[in-house]
Amino acid sequence: MKYLEESNKNLISLRTSLIAVVALLTGGLVGVSLANMSLVYKSFLLIFGIYFEILFITNIMRINEKINKNIGVIKNECK
Repeated sequence: MKYLEESNKNLISLRTSLIAVVALLTGGLVGVSLANMSLVYKSFLLIFGIYFEILFITNIMRINEKINKNIGVIKNECK
């Protein structure tokens, strides 16, 4: 049980860091879309930015599932 509590703390820290990265990437994508650049360069940056946004958001969703699973196991052990 102690292991699951420590695991939850680590997962919550990782989730918080990933949320900060997603917020930073979103701001960067908005900045790129408003910048005066060539269309090819802008589309290249937007494609990679959107790819990494999707990647990090799916990681956040997986981490949430792991946290929920750990909380369920902890609740069952406490009964």
